[in-house]
Amino acid sequence: MTPPPPALETERRTAVHAVVTFVAILGVLGLAITVAVFMFINKRVAKQEDKPRPIPTVAVTTVELSSHPVTISTQGIIESRRESTLSAEVAGRVVEISPNLKRGAVVQSGETLARLDDADYQAARARAESILADAELALAQEEARTEQARLDWEKLGRGASGNPLVLREPQLAAARAKVASARADAERAERDVARTTLTAPFDAAIRDAAIEVGTIASPGQTVATIYSYNDLEIRLPVTLEDFGFLERAADGRITGEITLHGTIGGTLFTWSAEPVRLDREIDRRTLSAHLVARVLPSAGSPFPFPPVGLFVQAEIHGSTLDTVAEIPRRAIREGSDVILITPDNTISFRTVDVVRSTRDSAIIRSGLAAGDRICLTRLNSPVAGMTVRISEADAAPPSQK
Repeated sequence: MTPPPPALETERRTAVHAVVTFVAILGVLGLAITVAVFMFINKRVAKQEDKPRPIPTVAVTTVELSSHPVTISTQGIIESRRESTLSAEVAGRVVEISPNLKRGAVVQSGETLARLDDADYQAARARAESILADAELALAQEEARTEQARLDWEKLGRGASGNPLVLREPQLAAARAKVASARADAERAERDVARTTLTAPFDAAIRDAAIEVGTIASPGQTVATIYSYNDLEIRLPVTLEDFGFLERAADGRITGEITLHGTIGGTLFTWSAEPVRLDREIDRRTLSAHLVARVLPSAGSPFPFPPVGLFVQAEIHGSTLDTVAEIPRRAIREGSDVILITPDNTISFRTVDVVRSTRDSAIIRSGLAAGDRICLTRLNSPVAGMTVRISEADAAPPSQK
């Protein structure tokens, strides 16, 4: 028997290999489908459990309506109400200065601070007094001549009015004018002598001294800079929001007590002040007004007056708001909303009228009633009707808190 040609043998083997491969692929696919169907039929079903949603515990505050006296907090720097730059009014050499004419020293009203050499001014005063005496003598002589002229005219004038020159009226007026001029010169010379002594115009502290013995002072030269240490004031900035809460009298004047607090040497001291005026111009940089107050003495304190330049905190007692609620500021959401806790411990939202806010509290004029419970806890994604649990401290009766 003749064997098949090589080409036919190769073709037969290729066909058999293809058939075997196809059958193997079908077998694998069938096995995979069978396993998948078996696993699907016998899969484990997870048990569904309804877990209760956790109820958040919240802190609350109960609303009370009452009168609220407004206290405006601000700050400022103590300043002297009276400051002066003393200058020499006449020229001269400084021959004496007070031991108190030093920076930081205290002087009393009328106390001599410095003396200038007054020899030339004493001489000028003597000359002026001599000229005044001569003028007064000339006036007395002229008055006598005028009287004699009047008597002579009455004897010879036969009742007619006399000539003013004959009656020496112009001569008398000139003599009187010379006396007035000489007296004015004498008074000026007397003032120049007095001006050689420089005195303190009021009780003051020395801020700066600019002369010493031997200095040649000229008119207008600065001698010392002084300021009052017991006549003080303070400028207190008030925001435009708080401006309307300042207490005012019927005539528009700002009234109300002001309390100042300052720390000296680690000790807190308190002083009182009273409003004296209100700046009429708003500060454009800070958009605030400025209330100027006079500092009152504090009896029995080691510091009856605060030192000039001391930074102090101030509390201005303003007007009183009637029938309002004061709640913690953290209870306010998104500007003017609060979360109310209903009697069944669910939440609801309410918009309120915030008339004033401070760092810690908010004053509510309308939107709340006495007894309302306000949520103080910040809730994540609160929804109206959501149930909450009141904290034990807030849930206890007032007598047990």
